[in-house]
Amino acid sequence: MYHIAVCDDDEMFIKYIEKIIKQIGNKEKFKAKFYEYSSGEELVNGMSGLIQYDLLILDMQLGGMDGDETARLFRKRFPDAVLVFCSGVRQPTIKSFKATPFRYLLKSHSNVEFISEMTEILNEVIKQSKDLYIVGHYRNNVIRVKLRNILYIENAKRGSRVVVSPNCEEAQFEETILVDEKLMELSNKFSQLVFAHSSYIVNIDHVNYVNGSEIIIDSGERLSVSRLYQKTFREVFTKSIANKY
Repeated sequence: MYHIAVCDDDEMFIKYIEKIIKQIGNKEKFKAKFYEYSSGEELVNGMSGLIQYDLLILDMQLGGMDGDETARLFRKRFPDAVLVFCSGVRQPTIKSFKATPFRYLLKSHSNVEFISEMTEILNEVIKQSKDLYIVGHYRNNVIRVKLRNILYIENAKRGSRVVVSPNCEEAQFEETILVDEKLMELSNKFSQLVFAHSSYIVNIDHVNYVNGSEIIIDSGERLSVSRLYQKTFREVFTKSIANKY
């Protein structure tokens, strides 16, 4: 199920967009749930919940909070969502593109043009969703953490704590990212996450060096490998290197 937000002060246009998406989705078996917002303020206030949006279609000519500011706040909260701007007459600006939109739709598009554009947009949503991720949370917020950005995961009182690469979007705040699953569940689910110690699993794709009881990950951090897991960890690391080259 994909979660799609449409923010526009024209209710008829919202319904039109939803109709187009449903029309395309039925052919592609694209199941979606829609969230309608009539202003930037309403959308931003709705972002405090537990919904993880996959796509936002945003009118750039909103009253009150404008489209650029709404897009900036949305992108900060949902760095991996597909963002699409739409407008009647306004042209994109440098400020607009800072939020990295995937498309800029004109409301003057014909029905055929909208179907063509929306087909490409939905294909991008599907493509983005195929990137492996773990659903984590901090405070009352939910965040989708891409597996390729995870360095390692530690035991926590309730579930596990995720440690991410310092240059990824999920690291741009100081909150601790927690997941509900235990280490064994995560290791069984993702082959890249390998036990190095009973208290943590390591993303083998971020390991640069293995030397007996110590590993160095690409952030420069050194982690110990307990005697119980040394042989298995070394074998998995060797295999991962061979697969890369």
